[in-house]
Amino acid sequence: MLNLVLAIHCHQPVGNFDHVFEMACNQSYHPILEILHENPLVRVGIHMSGPLLEWIEAHRPATLDLLGSLVEKNQVELLSGGFFEPLLATIPARDARGQVQMMNEYLEKRFGCRPKGFWLTERIWDPGLPLVLAGSGLQYTIVDDTHFYYAGLKPDHIYGPYVTEKEGKTLSLLATPMTMRYLIPFKPVEEVMGHLRHLEQSEKKVAVYGDDGEKFGLWPGTNEWVIKKGWLQGFFRAVAENSDWLQTRAPGDIVEEMRPLGRIYLPQASYEEMTEWALPSDRTEALEGIVASLKENGQWEHWRPFIRGGVWDNFLVKYDEANRMHKKMLLLSDAHPGSPECSEYLWRAQCNCAYWHGVFGGLYLGHLRRAVYQNLLRAQECMCREEDSAIHVQQLDMDKDGEEEILIQTPDLSIGISPCRGGGVFEISHIPLALNLGDVLTRRYEAYHRRVKEGVRDNENGESDARSIHEMTTGKDENLEEALVYDRYTRSSFLDHFLPFGSSVEDYASSQYRELGDFVEGSYRVRKVSREKDGCLVALKREGRVDASTLRIDKELYVGTKGKINAQWEFSCLNDVPVSCLFGVEWDLTLFSDRDPERYYLINGERRREAAETGNEEDVRAFSMVNGPDRISAAFSFEKPAAVWFFPLMTVSMSEEGFERIYQGSSLLFIYPVTLARGQTDRFSCDLRVASS
Repeated sequence: MLNLVLAIHCHQPVGNFDHVFEMACNQSYHPILEILHENPLVRVGIHMSGPLLEWIEAHRPATLDLLGSLVEKNQVELLSGGFFEPLLATIPARDARGQVQMMNEYLEKRFGCRPKGFWLTERIWDPGLPLVLAGSGLQYTIVDDTHFYYAGLKPDHIYGPYVTEKEGKTLSLLATPMTMRYLIPFKPVEEVMGHLRHLEQSEKKVAVYGDDGEKFGLWPGTNEWVIKKGWLQGFFRAVAENSDWLQTRAPGDIVEEMRPLGRIYLPQASYEEMTEWALPSDRTEALEGIVASLKENGQWEHWRPFIRGGVWDNFLVKYDEANRMHKKMLLLSDAHPGSPECSEYLWRAQCNCAYWHGVFGGLYLGHLRRAVYQNLLRAQECMCREEDSAIHVQQLDMDKDGEEEILIQTPDLSIGISPCRGGGVFEISHIPLALNLGDVLTRRYEAYHRRVKEGVRDNENGESDARSIHEMTTGKDENLEEALVYDRYTRSSFLDHFLPFGSSVEDYASSQYRELGDFVEGSYRVRKVSREKDGCLVALKREGRVDASTLRIDKELYVGTKGKINAQWEFSCLNDVPVSCLFGVEWDLTLFSDRDPERYYLINGERRREAAETGNEEDVRAFSMVNGPDRISAAFSFEKPAAVWFFPLMTVSMSEEGFERIYQGSSLLFIYPVTLARGQTDRFSCDLRVASS
């Protein structure tokens, strides 16, 4: 008899759109439960994340009632996990325990059951997890077959529970084979049943399938294939009709009743695709080439256990923006007083989706990053309510790169400055509205971009109307190759450019310009950090090169109250080669959309330009970014008239529907001509006010 363990994971992230929750519920989650109700002989494990449970509770309570009836009939075993779907191994242990306890208590209160096991988010395993979760009452989790292979097991040895431990604290493990994830629900029922029959005839006792519920109706083509054309109904009926050799079991029952196959120690790992995505893009391509070559030569299954990519933490190296969110989260976690209000904001910000990027979405979705920052800023505001001072200044290595950053907080603004990275400003957050206007994303090369350049399109495979996202290559938008532009450095504000006369905004936007200076990524020396009554002054200094000249820049940023920032530069020519070029200070800020007519630029208080435009304006004394829906604006003013270049930061990434352009922010360059002989100086300044309306 083969015991088939089905574990279905359903999740929507914090900050996702209501219509996505609704579509997922209507097309996937509720139909799955209805079909389960119609097939009482089928038992499954189900995990629903906290954000999804909250939304269903508020908008589709009948779905939770249906789930509750299946739990009551012992047809569904509910799995726990971190309530807001964090990666347990990447957040502080106290937060991991708190989030799991929150989910355990919710499930017990709402459904009257105490969970036995938990869903491991993205199957990100760390050897310390048994110790972290000791005392939670959870007995098991589900990992990938990849984890077991990395520990030295052979493919025939993964079909059953194992036990691992850390400092004597044990946890049982079940493995879900990649083969099962690519069969269910994408292949015909007959093919899936044939695979299961082969396992039974090979004397396997347990087969585990653990994967996303969205594959059963939300992924493109799957609602038609899985729900409307009856794949899931047909599969459940086939399982029931073959009860002489096949039965479904809840994962917790298998762990409790079946003797472990052995003791095992897993390395830090995730599912195979995740380890590929975590690598630098060129290394991802190299690994994909190795795998393709081995498959072509029929050697993949032999060598697969010994071939692996990176670990999840490398996303924090690959994407500075993810690391900034992560390290701000850690900083706040260390500082917060433990109040329930602060904890909930912090835990919501730990929802994993915005911290990484794989085949689609994630970090590239601005609304998910926005939700992370909203909750981090609410937690930050909550923590500072009891502080005596309205101005807070810290100098510490926040991003853990070995260099100190400067963090400033006023009643209105939260500012982050990186002296070692061009003296750039990487955060400009408005605390009352909990919005980070500096939340932009750098345009980077991704391994899947080669498919855009090659013009690959989907080909019908003739087997089903559904296929895995990993197999999709359709372009949602036209002329995508034109948008494949890559930045030379991580985007931030307050960066100093020097360009030749005659440079154009088009060349600058397409990253085809000539940079004369070495200031953009250069390290600035901190001359002064002064906390004052109504603000904080940061003074930076650097001697560098502008073409063949030696130039010193002394620049200051004064962060005041009421959302006011003053920025000043003094340029000094230090050698006999004169400086003659365009100085441009870069500000990268977001309007959160380039398609909303209520989000736009305003020049000199009267002339309107659109967020989607690439353009320039001359003789500018005032330039505003107006965000009507969020009731916020960023208004620049200049003592001396400046030219302004602007363009949208657009990336090309994959979604469930194919390749598409995504707005990641607006890049502004305020330009002032600088001509200096030895010993001469010049100055430039601008004021910025971030204000709610």
